[in-house]
Amino acid sequence: MSRLVRQPGVTRTPGARPASGGAPQRIGSARQRIASALRIERPGEDMAILFPAVVLVGIGVLMVFSASAMNSLIKTNDAYGAGGKQLFYAIIGFAFLYILSAADYRRWRSFAPLAMIISIALLIAVMIPGVPTEAGLRRSLSVGPLSIHAAEAAKFSLILFLADFLARRGHEIGKTFETMLSPLLAIALSVGLVLVEPDLGTASILGLIGFSLLFVAGVPLRWVLVPGLGVAVFAIALMFINGYQAARLGGFSDPFSDPTGSTYQTLQGLIAMAVGGPLGSGPGSSQQLGGINIPYAWNDYIFAVIGEEAGLLGMLIVIAAFLAIALRGLRTARRAPDTYGALLATGIVVWISGQAFVNIAVVLALLPVTGVPLPLVSQGGSSLIVLMAAIGLLLSVSRETMDPSQAGGSDARANRGWRNGGTSLPGVRRSSYGSPAPLRR
Repeated sequence: MSRLVRQPGVTRTPGARPASGGAPQRIGSARQRIASALRIERPGEDMAILFPAVVLVGIGVLMVFSASAMNSLIKTNDAYGAGGKQLFYAIIGFAFLYILSAADYRRWRSFAPLAMIISIALLIAVMIPGVPTEAGLRRSLSVGPLSIHAAEAAKFSLILFLADFLARRGHEIGKTFETMLSPLLAIALSVGLVLVEPDLGTASILGLIGFSLLFVAGVPLRWVLVPGLGVAVFAIALMFINGYQAARLGGFSDPFSDPTGSTYQTLQGLIAMAVGGPLGSGPGSSQQLGGINIPYAWNDYIFAVIGEEAGLLGMLIVIAAFLAIALRGLRTARRAPDTYGALLATGIVVWISGQAFVNIAVVLALLPVTGVPLPLVSQGGSSLIVLMAAIGLLLSVSRETMDPSQAGGSDARANRGWRNGGTSLPGVRRSSYGSPAPLRR
């Protein structure tokens, strides 16, 4: 959002300084001086969020090119087919990032309920028999040449809906069951429908996003812990019911139990990272004769390809980029001008950093295989576009961040400390539009 900045009507030569002891000369008409004094200055986005995101997208495009070349050549006779599509999706994603970062994030607030309804409808549509889906899996809706991953849309819309709803309810949230019905229903439908697909990894990310926003918004813990434990028990039960998920759990406890079967992908990923060493074996080496064969290397296990081709240095760069987005994103949430912006930034940070942690932990054999892609890096059109749109919203909030000394009116609660039953959110700062207002107690 633009801000009014008062500046003296002074004409300066770039790089020059006023002469000592003399006042700057005022030139121009009165109209010019007034226009200069009321000049609109547009705050810039947080480059500490934008730059790491661009680095991750760039690494992702290169690694998808490298990891999918042989597979694309065999299937389509075009070694650069998958990489070319990823580059195309990245260009579209940058367009969404620019549009959403340049506009005031509050403009999209009124679309939150509609976005939630559409995402639930997409999650239901992919499970209807006869509806075309990608590779026959009940996850992505195929519309001509396009493939829409319903769960990715659900993550984004859940953040929009919960941020809007919790900010509007304010301190009334959690006092009665009626105030909690809508957010709990939105979380339950999103998580439950994804679990039925079945996609346990994505469902866990949705649950993490939902209950993190409830916790940060100051909702009493009984509304966070009890439903959260219920969802966890249900997910564990489904894990043992589905044979392939039970096999993954058994393979996690002993990666060498089935080296040619259920643990093959895990072992190949570990071998690839070991082969890479400190600096890696070079770009494209994973596809050369003697390279490590990792199933779905361009998707869930692209971090292992980074370890093989770019070594420990490349893996550390990727981890550092995610840490930078997380830390600066949380700083943006703490300094947001209103509760809606704070919750919006928090949800996006939890989404990106939580999903990145799960993916990297799976590749390092610290968690069972879940099928969760690495954000901004793994192959996937709808996933990349939606994630870059979310980064755009985060940058839009970062334009409005302020120093703690600035104060004004907003819909943020003035007191959200532990003594009031919630974690810390921005205190009362200023109104959404206009000049700062006095601090309200």
